[in-house]
Amino acid sequence: SGINAEYGRHLLRYTGEPWEEHTLPVSMEGFSEWMAMKDADDMPFGNLPFIEDEGKKITQSVTVLRYLARKFGLFPSDPADILHCEIIEQELYDLRNKMSSVCYNPYSGFGPFPGSETGKFDHEFLKARFSKRVAERIPKFDKILTKPFVLGEKPCYVDFLTYEILDQLRRFLPSTFEGCDNVAAYLDRFEGLPGLKEWFSSEDYKKGSYINAPMAAWHGKDQ
Repeated sequence: SGINAEYGRHLLRYTGEPWEEHTLPVSMEGFSEWMAMKDADDMPFGNLPFIEDEGKKITQSVTVLRYLARKFGLFPSDPADILHCEIIEQELYDLRNKMSSVCYNPYSGFGPFPGSETGKFDHEFLKARFSKRVAERIPKFDKILTKPFVLGEKPCYVDFLTYEILDQLRRFLPSTFEGCDNVAAYLDRFEGLPGLKEWFSSEDYKKGSYINAPMAAWHGKDQ
């Protein structure tokens, strides 16, 4: 939940908008608290992460990102720009979902959900296959990330998603980014944005964070 919230946090850091955060521990206590939230009438699908703003609870991480972008003037108005952003958005989400399937064992049990007695999870095999996919896709990003940001001189909503997912993939499969100088320069520019430059140089950031939950075969913290 906190993992999928990071691009929304980046947007808030950039705007300078303060927020209060509540995270759930990866434990049975956190699981129980989530189950109670899922049953609330004002959150019909009970997804994490969610934000509460002006009396509304808003779920689904990209929906949250789009909502915040509209609120702070970071959502494009031109239909062609919106289409371009949405294509990038969905490509990134395809890659992130595939990464999750590589890193999480679908046969393991958690909480009240039992594991499989016969399923076999081969992380290294899946990682090698996924690496070929990423190595084919990153050069395509290199061809389109030729401007300072996706649409031009200033970031829009999809830049916060683009940075976060490309950075996660770079940490997981660094060799697939070799030779993609436009992508590297884009990531550097993002880290230099007002509000974000301070975050990326902070002690909290340097402590490291989970890209996937701690039970994943690769979670990204100190790995």
